[in-house]
Amino acid sequence: MTICEECGNGQRRPALRATVAEKDGHTALVLGVPVEVCYPCGQVWLTMDIAKRLDELFTAMLAIDVEVATRHFEPSRTSAA
Repeated sequence: MTICEECGNGQRRPALRATVAEKDGHTALVLGVPVEVCYPCGQVWLTMDIAKRLDELFTAMLAIDVEVATRHFEPSRTSAA
């Protein structure tokens, strides 16, 4: 585990969190997003791959005509060449 760069007191620990995005009166909620958290200061980190996947999910979820959309996080399904 890595020492927190924000507070210097805690350690970054793996966790699962919900993440929300809103646009034009629509809300998207993704559950179980893998992150790292410093519990003493509350700072949260996610990897670039996770951030890109969240962006894809939020874009798709906010494009549908529902007031609230909810999904569980799943990594992208790309095939290895």
